[in-house]
Amino acid sequence: MNKIASIFIAVTLLLTTGCTAIMTAEQAAPTLNKPQVDEIQIAVVDHRPYVVNGDKLSGFEGLSRSGFGIPYTQNIITGETMPQHLGKRLAAGFIRSGINAKLIATTPQVDINDIKADSDTATIIIVLNEWKYDHHAFTDNSWYNFDLIIKDRTGATLINKNFTGEQDIPSMHTNDLQMLYKERFELAFADPEVKALL
Repeated sequence: MNKIASIFIAVTLLLTTGCTAIMTAEQAAPTLNKPQVDEIQIAVVDHRPYVVNGDKLSGFEGLSRSGFGIPYTQNIITGETMPQHLGKRLAAGFIRSGINAKLIATTPQVDINDIKADSDTATIIIVLNEWKYDHHAFTDNSWYNFDLIIKDRTGATLINKNFTGEQDIPSMHTNDLQMLYKERFELAFADPEVKALL
């Protein structure tokens, strides 16, 4: 039964994806206002509890369910971890705004307080507390819960603001998901308190 369900899900993904090319980080980058700084370092930290405890890999993106409701894990199609996937798109958004953006590598076990820029540069930290979807015939929800932290050049925290929400997903097509992620970050960085600091 599991093999049949897996084949069904694979065929469904193939049909929904078709021959459409996967959007690049630059194509899926959020549109961001140009900050008042010339350089930014970005760290995306995967603190989703099921990733931290090892139940899921950091590339976990969501669940797809068979007609019987059996859940199947879906990882990012590019093979990236979630911090790599989201971090590249955030960096591309800032670079498009004329800002030199550099990614800081992280692990799910990293302590937020230990994240420091390697130069005299402002740092943006995105902490993923939840970020997944659950897709089957009767529901197509996705959830996000992340903290947006901005540190100044000295490493002092200027803001630590949480953004939480639930959204329908149009499909499991990777490009549709990327557009959803793009909208989430555009909403967060358009927040007046965040804009005032950048």
